[in-house]
Amino acid sequence: MSASEASMVTVHEPPPVREEGAGRRTLVHRLLEGSGRFELYDLTGSVLEERTPAPGTGTLRGRLSRPFAVIDLGSNTARLVVYRSAPVGPPWSVFESKDSPRLVEDLQKDGRLADTTRRRGLSTLVRFRRLLEVHGVRDIRAVATSAVREAPNRSAFTSEVHRRCGFRLRILSAADEARFAYLGVASSLALDNHLIVDLGGGSLQAMAVRRGHLRESLSLPMGALRMHRRFLEHDPPKRRELEELENHIEKGLRPLDALVTSREEGRERLIGVGGTTRSLAHVMQAIRGYPLPRVHGYTLRTRDLERLYEILSQSSVAVRRETPGLSADRADIVVAGLAVILGVLHGRGADRLTVSGCGIREGVALEALGRGLPGSAEEMARGSALATLWSIGTDIAHARRVREIALDLFDLTQRHHELEPRGEERLALEVAALLHDVGTAFSYPGHASHSAYVLRSRPLYGLSHRGFLLASLAAGMHEGDDLPGGTAKRYPSVLGEEDMDIARALGGMLALAESVGDLRPRPRFRRLGNRLMMRLPGGVAPNRRLFERASRWLERSVGVEVDVRAS
Repeated sequence: MSASEASMVTVHEPPPVREEGAGRRTLVHRLLEGSGRFELYDLTGSVLEERTPAPGTGTLRGRLSRPFAVIDLGSNTARLVVYRSAPVGPPWSVFESKDSPRLVEDLQKDGRLADTTRRRGLSTLVRFRRLLEVHGVRDIRAVATSAVREAPNRSAFTSEVHRRCGFRLRILSAADEARFAYLGVASSLALDNHLIVDLGGGSLQAMAVRRGHLRESLSLPMGALRMHRRFLEHDPPKRRELEELENHIEKGLRPLDALVTSREEGRERLIGVGGTTRSLAHVMQAIRGYPLPRVHGYTLRTRDLERLYEILSQSSVAVRRETPGLSADRADIVVAGLAVILGVLHGRGADRLTVSGCGIREGVALEALGRGLPGSAEEMARGSALATLWSIGTDIAHARRVREIALDLFDLTQRHHELEPRGEERLALEVAALLHDVGTAFSYPGHASHSAYVLRSRPLYGLSHRGFLLASLAAGMHEGDDLPGGTAKRYPSVLGEEDMDIARALGGMLALAESVGDLRPRPRFRRLGNRLMMRLPGGVAPNRRLFERASRWLERSVGVEVDVRAS
């Protein structure tokens, strides 16, 4: 593929609007509403199957899919991910491996994969195949991107892969590569008017998203490894080499002007995908001592990347390998990759970029499962929480009851805590309520702290880092305990001073909901001034110790007094 061909804009037709009939609910809604049956939909909205959960306690155990694998043979790095999934929410990885065959490193002049290159790529795929045999995984989706796509001898390579490995290697077109990257991002981040840039080893894929839908995409031969090989011969690079690289990037990125995400100035947001972008996020988090173990949703600021570029471009590869957060196998090409990312940011006049930990592999997994995209951040968060319940085998009936009561408490006391009725804090409380008991899978004693850990570590989507941390802190308080000592000092880069009070308020609501969550019939609440009137069913009592502690938390953090009366 020539540079001119690679620069062509691919127009993506918006998906047809599917109107749901009256009373029809997505699987997420039906689970939350307690329906006994649920449907699985494919990407077009057609019903794939309808299931009835086995009678019993209503747990979700035993409904996990068989593991399946996605292999992404990129121009620089090859990655293997084994996924499991529940009938709702995103799949999650249970095993990962990677290698760096660097297919674009020693291409022949006509773009053909050299014999040494093919051997490296084949060796990686054979190793992946053996790992999958050990794990008993037979369902394999393998894709290859620009280096193989552009090679004249790609057919011979894919035939050899099929003969040696037993699976077929699907060569993605530039449009398919963009579509899968979009699906991965859109399944894990709420999109509106965004430019998504996926920087690989051989190419840069750019996707214009308007009102959440992929409209156009563009592929440019400006991958990190390709730019490094072409311009940076010395270690560290000479100033002349960097100037030639930067000039080439500025000119090469001009076709991006054809991608319009919004006609309103200042409405566009940038999202970065790919190994280089994730590595830069790890570096900045290590430098700043960031307290959360996730880069998905992390914000990189242009001014920070400019300073990092100055430092790394003047350092040798050996010095870069010692950079906290930067993987050793990316230390040589990170300067070229960072130059491309800065070129995009400067060209769009953007002061920041949001990192997506999901991309092509997640998009391929989504297609393999026949899943549609979540309709909103709320749907995303609820689906993630339900998938977590499903994977751990927690009783969804109890989680649903506690969720309903906790949200009622939030709404009834809104005039006191003054949080947004449909804001992130309410969604954080909902996620915390659904997952407050997942820690029992590890140990019942201390399970609140285990649940808090799961919320900080699990790949949940739909909330910002602040939102998930609020949910984690609230879940950790659902047994009536205060926040651990030093919590505010652990998370100053994520939570402000007022957030500690918000976390305590959410924790109090969750603890009160937990104390009465299993009463039948359900307790009724109403607010009267500064008093929260709770009417209990006759002859039953809540968990007295937890109820009293939760009531004190609500009075301190929200300013309402709980008044209990029997029916």
